[in-house]
Amino acid sequence: MKKKGTKNLTYTQRLQIEILFNAKHHKQEIAKMVGVSLRTIQRELKRGEYEHLTKQSNFWYGDKYKKVKRYSAEKAQQRYNNLCSAKGRPLKVGNDFEFVNYINNRVKNEKITAHAVWGQIQYKQMRFKTQISKQTLYNYIELGIIENKQIGKVKKQKHKQQKAIKRVARGVSIELRPLEIKNRLIFGHWEMDCLCGSSHDTFLVMTERYTRQEIIFKMENQKAESVLKCLDNLERQYGKEKFKQVFKTITVDNGAEFLDFQSLERSVFDKNSKRTSVYYCHPYCSCERGTNERMNREIRRLVPKGTNLSVYTNNDVEKIQNWLNNYPRKVLNFATSQELFDKCMKMIT
Repeated sequence: MKKKGTKNLTYTQRLQIEILFNAKHHKQEIAKMVGVSLRTIQRELKRGEYEHLTKQSNFWYGDKYKKVKRYSAEKAQQRYNNLCSAKGRPLKVGNDFEFVNYINNRVKNEKITAHAVWGQIQYKQMRFKTQISKQTLYNYIELGIIENKQIGKVKKQKHKQQKAIKRVARGVSIELRPLEIKNRLIFGHWEMDCLCGSSHDTFLVMTERYTRQEIIFKMENQKAESVLKCLDNLERQYGKEKFKQVFKTITVDNGAEFLDFQSLERSVFDKNSKRTSVYYCHPYCSCERGTNERMNREIRRLVPKGTNLSVYTNNDVEKIQNWLNNYPRKVLNFATSQELFDKCMKMIT
């Protein structure tokens, strides 16, 4: 047993603890083999603890995630070093439990990063006893004072080369789209794409370029008729004149479901009236719909590739949409898309 007054654990001992703990040895066995007290092992395991995700699944039904608690000697050593460097001076956060609990509760319940919460605090000028910098925030995350859960990362998949199917849109090329749209200077210009799963069901995803507002529809299939039905319902929801102001243009790729530009542009109220203008990207240039692609990656964190979309109800889809639109975004100075979208809508008569 380790006697009082001896030195703290070394990195070598921490590596030994990692091997023994991950090999399912009991804490008392580890303490005996390392030569320290049981209490020391308990504290050390807490210091180097992290959750390892062994499976990614449906975010909204959380019970399909399998989490395993593990110990990392490297993490424990880093936290120990951070504590040593701060020795002699109190933590800036002190006893401001309101501040710490506010961040931790939002990270846990709303599934957003601690950095996003911190940024929104600055944006809304929320008042707490403590004001900390971004670097201090990261230090507290390392020390385990502030939580920072990150939902599953999108894995890069290797794609087999397939024979390209060349499609040439009959509509207007993105080359003729006004520069003010490209530079995100005005509201009302959207990008649109389909997000597929393992079933026929598909998500139609629309992203507004200026505010990053997201609209998601669940469709029975990835066909032109289904896309048209969604746009028709959207026009009925907004009304003929308001739709023209909110959805001035829509930029799409050359997928077969988008090629009938005349039907997409034609108003559901008057077949001789135009409700929007559709622009087509160059073939195989998804970067020309960069905003839409970026938001699709966010959706993939909640709905991994290969997910059966037929199990998602419209209520589930609405939850995903609301989560995206109420996420504080650095690109918006930590405002949310919903906040900016609502401001723009108030300016429309």
